[in-house]
Amino acid sequence: MSALLEVKALKTWFGNDKAPYRAVDGVDFCIEKGQTYALVGESGCGKSMTALSILRLNPYPASHIVA
Repeated sequence: MSALLEVKALKTWFGNDKAPYRAVDGVDFCIEKGQTYALVGESGCGKSMTALSILRLNPYPASHIVA
């Protein structure tokens, strides 16, 4: 099967090199055709920021880092 969505080493940071805030740091997952994927976690753990990062809809001044 081929992946519909594959995310590897997703990182989204705010701030600068001296004081980075790591909103998303090293997220990996793969969704195959016919699969259902749920991203769950506590409030403020980065679920929405992960989705926004994948869609490249982050608020300025987010930095997208893909290894």
